Parts: sequence; C-alpha cells; structure tokens
Amino acid sequence: MGSERQERPKVLGARLRALRDEAGLSGCSAGPKAGVGWPTVSKVENRRLVPCSDVLERLSRALLLDEATSRAVRDPSVWPLMTSYGRHGSWTRCV
Repeated sequence: MGSERQERPKVLGARLRALRDEAGLSGCSAGPKAGVGWPTVSKVENRRLVPCSDVLERLSRALLLDEATSRAVRDPSVWPLMTSYGRHGSWTRCV
C-alpha cells in the first residue's frame, strides 16, 4: 500500500503536465487561470504537492477537461491507472 501512495502523486503530476501541454498552456498561464499560483502548478507537476480536491477541480476547469477526464483527475483511486511520465520526486500532502 505504501508504494501505491507514493506512486499516486507521480502519476497525477505527469498526467496534469500532459493535459496542460495538450491544452497549449504554460504553467505560468494555467495557474492564474485556475485561481492558483504558478508555483502550485509546478509543485503538483513535479510531485512535491498533492493538491486538495478544490485545486484539482479548478485546474480541471482551467484546462477545459471533459467530464470523464476531470473526474479521473479528481479521483485518487484512478491515479495509478493513468499513464505515468517523468522522474521520481518527493511530495507533501495538501490539507
């Protein structure tokens, strides 16, 4: 179970970066569009922060994700099923 918890932020960060790239947005533009700072986007994508559900919902709207993709991004049980990209990193949980 511990390794699955560590895998989740890695997969989520990589998936959000890929979705942001597909949307044609930079981290600097996606953050303010979602109502968060660009450092938050960077921390999520680099697996240093697991965002609260509210932040994930706002990022989903900013990226104009369809309902199914948005639901997958917001549902931690689906994160291990997402395609993983990138390198390992440390992370902290948003409370």
